[in-house]
Amino acid sequence: MHSRGRGVDTPARTLVGFARVELATGRHRSVSVTVSRRALSYWDEDGNRWVTPTGQVPVYVGRSAAELDHVGTITVR
Repeated sequence: MHSRGRGVDTPARTLVGFARVELATGRHRSVSVTVSRRALSYWDEDGNRWVTPTGQVPVYVGRSAAELDHVGTITVR
């Protein structure tokens, strides 16, 4: 769990988008996945509302949760 402050705990990682891509061995391809603000939001029970984090938000890319090939961040404003 990840603490968001004010007693709000959320999972450390959450699937918010994916794309299925089939590639032959040794090939590469650019892939885009659109992530909505709502997908990044969490429910704040104390505030009784959805909250979207701002600032740097971690992004993990891989074949599965156990096989993460890339880790980066996006900036949410």
